[in-house]
Parts: sequence; structure tokens; C-alpha cells
Amino acid sequence: SRIPRRSPKLWRGVQPETTYARVGDDRVAYQVLGEGPDLVLTLGAFGHVDLQWEEPATALFLRRLASFSRLILFDRRGTGASDPLPENLPPPWETYAEEVAAVMDAAGSDQAALMATTAEAGPMALFFAATRPERTSALVLGNASAKYVAADDYPIGIPPERVEAIISRVEDTWGTAEPITTAIPSRAGDERFRRWVARMQRSMASPRTVHVVLRALFEVDVRPLLPLVQAPALVLSPAGDRLWHG
Repeated sequence: SRIPRRSPKLWRGVQPETTYARVGDDRVAYQVLGEGPDLVLTLGAFGHVDLQWEEPATALFLRRLASFSRLILFDRRGTGASDPLPENLPPPWETYAEEVAAVMDAAGSDQAALMATTAEAGPMALFFAATRPERTSALVLGNASAKYVAADDYPIGIPPERVEAIISRVEDTWGTAEPITTAIPSRAGDERFRRWVARMQRSMASPRTVHVVLRALFEVDVRPLLPLVQAPALVLSPAGDRLWHG
């Protein structure tokens, strides 16, 4: 049956306990909530497993997911409650795949659907699905692409001359409410939400980390891996996001 939109069971509840998975000597913070088929939700470098529960709309979204799945959340190394990034790591998509596998192992999950809800998380989820098909039951990709910057064989991407402007803008405004104007324009006038987003950004990653993440994002190209993805995929694109194209 359809769950009422304002169900008290979804609005309220105890926040899930944060525990740690191991990747070598590093610890990756994760949470598990609900029962049902396993669903790994990743925000890439832009999340915080503890603070995201402070925003009612986000908490409702997470509890709705956990109403039909066993929801597994985690913070990537270098962000949120997880350990800092060690030096000399493999490329970010390979590092991400190690972290997802470690979290799934710690949570007792053999196979899960991956839901990547940021542009940065999308290519990494595609890499995981292509290289670990036996562990991927489905993909849900929000605002994602296998490649972001335009090239001779990829004219639909972001013009290369815009890349530096985007990186500088995000880095310079990180930890403030300004990015909401372009990324979530529908909530630009919500002062409480603006303060929460600014604090969330400062808590989940430093401006330098954000710079490194964006630089890697604009270099990514996982198109050669797409034929290896066996899991069914749902691709979503939010309306009104002017960060990339506005």
C-alpha cells in the first residue's frame, strides 16, 4: 500500500547508529536502516551520515527509502565522519569501489542496488557496476554522466572553457548558502535550509577537498565501461539546476 506522505513513522524515529567498515587501516563511516532488498545510497564526496538527519526533508527522503529497502549509507574517505584520504590512492572511482565493497561486507550485503544522487557519485557507481556486476542488482543515477567535459567525440559535454569557472565558483562559495541559488533554486528563499546547507558543507568536506574532487570529476570518462554494466539503470535529472549549464 502507498505510504502517506506525512506519515509520523517517516518523519520521526531514532537516527541509525553510525559504525565503521575497514579499508586497510582506514575507517569508513556507515549506517544501516530498514528491512528489505539492500540499497546503497551514496552522495560521493558530498554527504555526512550524521548531519543529514537534521534536515526534515532529507530525513523523510531517507526514511521513505528505508520503508521498502535495507538502506545503507556511507561517507567516502576524506569526507564526513570517515578517515582522511591517505596519500597515493588509486583513481577516485577505484577507491570508491573499494569503499562500497568494504561497507557492503561490513553490513552483510552480498548484492545491492546502488543509488548515486550527485554528479560526482554517478561515474563511480557506473565503475562499481561494471567491475563488480555480481554485487550490483540495479543502478539509480541522479544528475549523472559517464563524462562531463565536451570533446571532439562528445560535443554534448560542458565546454572546456567553463571548467575552471565552475571549480572556482564552487570552491570560493563552499560553506556558504550561495550554491543553493544555482543547485537548489526552489529552496533559495528558505533561510533555515540555507543555514543548514552551509554548515553541512563545512562539516562534510574542506574547500581543498572539494577542489580535488571537482578536478577529478572533470577528468573522468567511464564510457568504455558502459557495455560492461549488466544491471538495469534508472537515470534521473533534476529540473532547474543551473550550476553546469547556466
